Amino acid sequence: MTKELIQKNIKLSAELDQYISGNPSVFRGIPAGANIIITSAGDSVLSAANISIAKSSRSSKLVEAHKSGGKWVFSTFKRA
Repeated sequence: MTKELIQKNIKLSAELDQYISGNPSVFRGIPAGANIIITSAGDSVLSAANISIAKSSRSSKLVEAHKSGGKWVFSTFKRA
């Protein structure tokens, strides 16, 4: 992963933290022990890199947090 993608992930992680902090019901909907995969409608390169990492993960609990505009959508990540 490039330095640029790492910086984008850090920025999106901070935005996601802020969103979850303001929406406790979202936090309660994430299974305990789950890993969160961040994807973005505005950045297909970042999304593809994060999905690639997720597919190689051994974790059985993966949740995708997808950002589209100012909205976050959460779903169970399915390995293809």
